[in-house]
Amino acid sequence: MAANVDRQEQPLLPTSRAGAGRHRTRSSGQKGKQKTRRPDDPTGLEICGSFAIVVLIILGGVHVYRHYWPRIFGPFDPVEYSVTIAAVSGLDPETNLAKHWLPNPAKDGLVHPAFNLTLRVASPSTARGRECVEAGTSVEVSYLRSRVPLATGPVPAFCVEVGEEREEDSVVAWGHGVRLPSFVFDSLAADMRLGKAEFGVKIIPPLPAYCGGGKSYCSSVVSVISCWSKIGGDRAPCNVSRERASLPVPRPGRDSAYLPHTQ
Repeated sequence: MAANVDRQEQPLLPTSRAGAGRHRTRSSGQKGKQKTRRPDDPTGLEICGSFAIVVLIILGGVHVYRHYWPRIFGPFDPVEYSVTIAAVSGLDPETNLAKHWLPNPAKDGLVHPAFNLTLRVASPSTARGRECVEAGTSVEVSYLRSRVPLATGPVPAFCVEVGEEREEDSVVAWGHGVRLPSFVFDSLAADMRLGKAEFGVKIIPPLPAYCGGGKSYCSSVVSVISCWSKIGGDRAPCNVSRERASLPVPRPGRDSAYLPHTQ
């Protein structure tokens, strides 16, 4: 009985060793495979470098999209113009606009107005480019209720970069001996007395330099910036329109007509 048990147990010993040997052989083979690396496989440093480059490209794209893409491809936002009438002289309702001061009150009245204006130009960060008020630009101030021009003057030339703004407070418009119809004179006097007088302000650019000499292909249609404001009132926004203008802008005076010069 003991012999039978020995015969049954003996085959199990070499089988167990053989299995263990095969297991060790497979383990050794796996270790060998793990240590083997092809020459074209990337190293850890190369993988980290590639990842860093991808991150930099993404960040650069976001920066360009946020700061430069709108400047190149739009959409572009318009530049904002606004005007403030800081002060006015020659339109005092008790003196300059009182009919008893006129030589002949029944006839048209004469006024000698002068306006101190502040022109503000604000360029958004999404503007197309630098905005400039060109040399030779003129300002015209009119009585808004009747559209009668009262004063004109030059506007200093300056430029505003994208994303910046500037206020020019040295703009002065004046008229000398401006003749007003009696009904306009009375209306202006009443509005000034009540503090309700509103004035239209136009910023009129010069014609392009190549239009000198009266060339037939040049047009007198220009982009006019129009605003309206009260004396000492809040900053008044402006809009841009295409108008045909007489250039240079005539100054209202003793011999000039009181009708608007734009058509």
